[in-house]
Amino acid sequence: MKQQIKAAMILEILGKPADYVKTALGEIVEKMGKEERVNILSKTIAEPKPIEGHEGVFTTFADIELETDIEKLMILIFEYMPSHLEIVYPEKIEMTNADSNSFFNELARRLHQYDELTKTLLMEKQILMNYSNKEPVEAVKNALEGNKDIKEKKKKKR
Repeated sequence: MKQQIKAAMILEILGKPADYVKTALGEIVEKMGKEERVNILSKTIAEPKPIEGHEGVFTTFADIELETDIEKLMILIFEYMPSHLEIVYPEKIEMTNADSNSFFNELARRLHQYDELTKTLLMEKQILMNYSNKEPVEAVKNALEGNKDIKEKKKKKR
């Protein structure tokens, strides 16, 4: 059995309307609790609060305390993207080289994935900006056709 870790994390969500934001966060916390090797010890979901300057947009957070192993905790961080994480217990965590390698390889893979997505979005934004002086429908059509060409070129390279 792997070393158990007690951790506290905060998940935040933004959206509208207020009741949907709270319901959605509740479903996310419930999904986390059903994950294998995750035992939620306590959870508190705050009431949604409006975001100043953004009419109709609300934010809320969930404060969760859970028990799991280090490998699963790493997966939870990637899957649920908590805004805060605190390992409560134990004070010292033992990790094998295999666990460390797995974590760092997954971290590198995710960073590359996010980098690729960011670069693609920036490129698509530039394409749209290049067509922005044309009629809106024509600009979107041309941008989408240009995006298809880019994707086809990527496939040919592989």
